[in-house]
Amino acid sequence: MRSAQLLALVLLASSAVLSAQSPAPERLSALQGEYAGTIAVSEGAASPLGLQVIAESGADGPAVRGVLLVGGLPGAGWARGSVRHVATAPLTDGGADIAFDDGTRVVVGPAGDAQVFRGDRELGRLTRVERQSPTLGEAAPPGAVVLFDGSSADAFENGRLLPSGSLGVGCDSKQAFGDHRLHVEFRTPFQPDARGQGRGNSGVYVQGRYECQVLDSFGLDGRANECGGIYGVAAPLVNACLPPGAWQTYDIDFRAPRFVDGKKVQDARMTVHLNGILVHEDVAVPGPTAASVRKEDGTPGGLHLQNHGNPVEYRNIWVVPQDPERRRKVVFLAGRPSHGYGAHEHRGGCEILAQAINDSGLPIDAVVVDLWPSDPEVIETADCFVSFADGGGGHPLLRHLEELGTLMRRGAGLVCLHYAVEVPAGVPGERFLDWTGGYFETHWSVNPTWTANVSMIADHPVTRGVRPFELHDEFYFHMRFRPAMEGVTALVSAIAPASTMDRGDGPHSGNPAVRAAVAAGEPQHLAWARTRPGGGRGFGFTGAHVHWNWGHPDFRRLVLNAIAWCAHAEVPEGGVDSASLDLAALQAPLGTPPERFDPVRAAQVVESFPKR
Repeated sequence: MRSAQLLALVLLASSAVLSAQSPAPERLSALQGEYAGTIAVSEGAASPLGLQVIAESGADGPAVRGVLLVGGLPGAGWARGSVRHVATAPLTDGGADIAFDDGTRVVVGPAGDAQVFRGDRELGRLTRVERQSPTLGEAAPPGAVVLFDGSSADAFENGRLLPSGSLGVGCDSKQAFGDHRLHVEFRTPFQPDARGQGRGNSGVYVQGRYECQVLDSFGLDGRANECGGIYGVAAPLVNACLPPGAWQTYDIDFRAPRFVDGKKVQDARMTVHLNGILVHEDVAVPGPTAASVRKEDGTPGGLHLQNHGNPVEYRNIWVVPQDPERRRKVVFLAGRPSHGYGAHEHRGGCEILAQAINDSGLPIDAVVVDLWPSDPEVIETADCFVSFADGGGGHPLLRHLEELGTLMRRGAGLVCLHYAVEVPAGVPGERFLDWTGGYFETHWSVNPTWTANVSMIADHPVTRGVRPFELHDEFYFHMRFRPAMEGVTALVSAIAPASTMDRGDGPHSGNPAVRAAVAAGEPQHLAWARTRPGGGRGFGFTGAHVHWNWGHPDFRRLVLNAIAWCAHAEVPEGGVDSASLDLAALQAPLGTPPERFDPVRAAQVVESFPKR
């Protein structure tokens, strides 16, 4: 007998001594959950692996269903479309031995780990993890309406305060809401003998009309009628459901449908995070979903928590009403000059963009300050900050990370342009991954000057009215993004030519990873957006080294759209319009040009841009 097989038998035998006398439900509960680790895939190569173990009881006795996820757990390395294997195994006294169709075996024991085998060879071990939503227990922010804090169910019709201190199902909030942001926490029961829609079923009905499904969908495919789905309308981007018994969160940004003279002119729209993971972004909901309690007529509606006959519990429920007509404030944080006339014109670029925002007719007021506001009121009342400055170790935001963290948690937006997308790895990089979804990481990202043919444009509010364009700039690429691009939308991308790799390796010029990506023809994302579970939004753009490029209408519209979107203003269907800019207009906010400046050449560049 091989040593790996012997070790597995020893582990199973030893765990059997502890668990043989335990009832099956307790042993199932002990195994059920998530496991993660790294396994060997070839000589000298390893790969992240995730495992979800689901408890099931039936006519054939207690069993577990294993879901093997290549790349990691959902939202933490695994994305929809990645490799996924499913298999079922009976519960034994010592745990379960799950054989998958790709030849992988996983031996799961109650000690909190799982051994992964391929034939007789042990590939590695996975450790049990208990993930928790980053918004679990989130306190209601200023201006929120607290519907349930555990003290009383009086804010709901038919509200029931359970002995556990939670809220029971089958209730409707007395207060109605239009546009709003909703936070709600829920827990599904452990029901290993139930299946499908009979397993921990309830529903969060926004306005009593549009259901975000509540169900024990742990380990399932992630469909429109499963947890995280907008029922019957859209499947979640990824199944982010946690095991039953764990408290879970929904964070929902809701924009009510628009009616004019009693006729609907725009559908309701929802952005949804389940357990802090983006599962829907700006999804149109054409009408009330199944079993809604109100018709769609343009009036506000209360929150309805569906009674589907299962003992689902709710807690920590609050709503932040949103006034679509409220004027937003955008604060531009202009960096110091650094590269000479016509390049890294931080103050001049900020003034051009701020003027365009103020002239747009949108309910936004923009102001420009140097580096960081000295007036605390300007900081506290800002809906969005735009950083256009030199980055890296001298990034002006580094000394304000804690302040920014507080502002981001209350839902403020953050836009970073060109060099401002670069911060040091470590704490600053982790903050930027959270706030904007990506950043320039030295020895990973690069900063060549090249002509990008931007033809890959995502369908997103930030890209409204933006047409494909070709432009010469110092477009950084190969950014460090969140694992599996979780919660990040690549907005505009281009294929980087081989010439971008002409320089030697260095902190900004090249590395093996980016060279492989360029050689493989992988699209390089030049602009991206992130919606955070707390409602805040972030945007990063690697262009804007060349000041004259603000004269390009699509280049400019992309950034103006992003600023409006990050400030939670409605982006017009055709994008944010702005006045055409000739060379004189682009030079107006700049200082006196040096003698070597060639206005004829600069004018030729600007005049070559399309007119919109």
